[in-house]
Parts: sequence; structure tokens; C-alpha cells
Amino acid sequence: MTRGSREYFYESIADRFEGLDHPADVRRRLSVVFDECLGHASLSGKRTLDAGCGYGPFSAAATARGATVVSVDVGPRLVARTMARAGSRGLVADVCQLAVRDESFDAVISSEMLEHTKAPARAVRELARVLRPNGVLVLTTPNRVWQGPVRAASVLRLRPFHGMENFVAWRQLEAWCSAAGLDVLVHVGFHPWPFQLGLHAAAGGGREVPRPGAWREAHGEPGARGAKALI
Repeated sequence: MTRGSREYFYESIADRFEGLDHPADVRRRLSVVFDECLGHASLSGKRTLDAGCGYGPFSAAATARGATVVSVDVGPRLVARTMARAGSRGLVADVCQLAVRDESFDAVISSEMLEHTKAPARAVRELARVLRPNGVLVLTTPNRVWQGPVRAASVLRLRPFHGMENFVAWRQLEAWCSAAGLDVLVHVGFHPWPFQLGLHAAAGGGREVPRPGAWREAHGEPGARGAKALI
């Protein structure tokens, strides 16, 4: 990764990333991950990976719930900020090539990271690889239908982010999770339009698509293939 690359963008704004992020969007994502997806599960003592930790809000939330957290990002300054904020362990690494043993984590959390990788499908495979049997992956990422408007907003300088953005289609993400050996329990759409366009006042709706058997499995009964995904 070089300083001029798009992959380096978020590391280049590490000192001001939190101030540029949309607080309402971050609060909504934290609620989706920890209240809606993990609200019935205890993270106490669970070895948890925060993949694409950024400035650390998800690592901090997981630590506050008793998890033993490893925070991963491509930039050393981002990882350092997260470690200081969350008291987590840190790892500077590309999520597409994690130097981590198979089946190392009880839970993997990845919020708005997948679209910033060169190979999102490979990243999903890596997250599944490091997940233990009966573990859970909670992943959020923008829907590809918003790729065009978001890129236009960047060109028009209506949003401050200019890093790599490979948005993923709804069914494509499900297919990648299934191919990686994960049972998709719940697939949730939680913004009716991209927050980056500033239309947050009317946002908050969304569409939840439970998978067959999701309620039973999400409350502690393992699926047929063990590891589970909530996306």
C-alpha cells in the first residue's frame, strides 16, 4: 500500500476520520450490529475480530460488552487509534490476506469495510476462514444500487471520502457468504438511500429479509453448516 493509493485514503485521514463520519449513520450501524443482530448473544469472553476497525467505534462497543477484541485495518495509525480507544489488540493487515490461523474467532464484525477492498469476495472468504464453527459474522456494506449516486456525490465534493469503493450487490453478497460455508440467517436493509447524500432526516426505515430458520438459529441453535452470517 502506497501513500498515493486509494487503499491508503482512510489511513491518510486517520486524525480526522471520526469528525468526517456521519454520526447518525454510525449510531445506526452500531445499533444494527449490537442491538438487532447480536442483542440476544453474549460477547463476554468471546474472541472477536473487528475487521476494518477505522477509528474504533465497533471495537470499543464490543470491548464494552466483554469481548476480547482484535482490531484490524490496513493503516497503522488507524489501528493505533482504535487500540487506544478500545483497549483492544491491534493487527495491521489487509483483510484479504489475514495472517491469522483458521477458526480463530467466535465472532467477526465488519462494518463498511468490504467495499473498500480490491477483492470483496476474497475478503468474505477470509472472514469466514478465521471464524470458528458455530461462530457468527455480522457484516454491513452499502448496496451496489447506490454506487453511481455516491460516486457522483464524491465528484461533486458533496462527501469527503475518496477511497476505493467496490459496492456489492444484495444477492451477490449472499452468494459469497454461502460459498464460504456460512449460513445466512438474516439480511437487513437499513437505509432507504445512501447517507452520504445528506438525506438522513427521513432515513431509518429499511427492509429486513429473514432467512429460513433465522429466528431459531439466531437465538443459539447452530445452523446446518455451523458458522452463521448476519448481513
